[in-house]
Amino acid sequence: MKRKHILTFVGLMVAAGGGAFFLVSESPKREAEAADPRTASPLVRVAEAMKTETAERSFTGTVASRVQSNLGFRVPGKIVQRMVDAGQQVRQGQALMRIDETDLQLALTAKRNTVTATRAVLIQAQADEKRYAALVKNGLAATPQRYEQAKAALDTASAQLAAAEADAEVAENAAAYTVLFADSDGTVVNTLGDPGQVVTAGQTVVQLAQAGPREAVVWLPETLRPRVGSEAEASVYGGDGLSGKARLRQISDAADPQTRTYEARYVLDGAAASAPLGSTVTIKILDAGKQSEVAVPVGAILDDGRRAGVWVVDSGTSTVKFTPVEIQQIGEETAFVTGIGIGEQVVALGAHLLENGAAVRVASQQEVKK
Repeated sequence: MKRKHILTFVGLMVAAGGGAFFLVSESPKREAEAADPRTASPLVRVAEAMKTETAERSFTGTVASRVQSNLGFRVPGKIVQRMVDAGQQVRQGQALMRIDETDLQLALTAKRNTVTATRAVLIQAQADEKRYAALVKNGLAATPQRYEQAKAALDTASAQLAAAEADAEVAENAAAYTVLFADSDGTVVNTLGDPGQVVTAGQTVVQLAQAGPREAVVWLPETLRPRVGSEAEASVYGGDGLSGKARLRQISDAADPQTRTYEARYVLDGAAASAPLGSTVTIKILDAGKQSEVAVPVGAILDDGRRAGVWVVDSGTSTVKFTPVEIQQIGEETAFVTGIGIGEQVVALGAHLLENGAAVRVASQQEVKK
């Protein structure tokens, strides 16, 4: 009986030893299989689909008024007084400059004297016409031919008086043009005339920006032509909080012959509408044609001749899914595509080794450097 127990114990020990040997020998085998790259999940590097910089483009311009008038005298003369300075705000009807009126007043006096003389001739012609009309009617010495001459002299005197009065009125107006007035409320942008300077009629002496909505004037390239009425973001350089929306009011149909760009005027809203004239302003325009594009590494594109796409990584299951894309542009390191969203994770290296639904291991920066 005692011998039977001894044999049973020895059998159990042999069985336990065999199991332990099996486990010890099996563990290195499993570790070897796990370390074997042929059986492990592919190691890939991922990149995030980024928003393209061309989707939002910025252009720098200046703040201007909608209407800027170049003011000048309507008559020539010598400037004797300048009443405003650049940057000064003026009201409609306010005097801006004055020229010497001496010659104009002399011309006005001469015209008025001409009117007086012509009126005297007219009065004499009227008396003669009445006198000859009475003589002809009574059948006295006056002949019809002499009456007709008196009537013609009266008509001529009447016309000469009308012409002289018109000339006098023109001279009177010219004398009033010696003072240059602001034709609207606004801001004096620049003064181009000073006392002592002789100017011609119509020569610009004051540039006046009329009061009203401020506008941003920028120049756009040929490749970008936004729709009139579209909105953009405006920010004034150096202005604390001077930013707001801007609406495209006008875009030129003719390009500048030297720069090949088109003038665009954006009406400023919000705080930017109170920016000083001439301030530097930046207009950010969303390019509708670029909104759906994202930037991915060139290595993420898989093109086997039949299809072009990228492998999108599902972070929850660590699997990949092939997503077709349309290639818009390819650079040295970056491709611009449509078909995937911003922020999606795509396989940047190892795309040619994958299959749809395959599990992958995402490589860290240290593993990539190795």
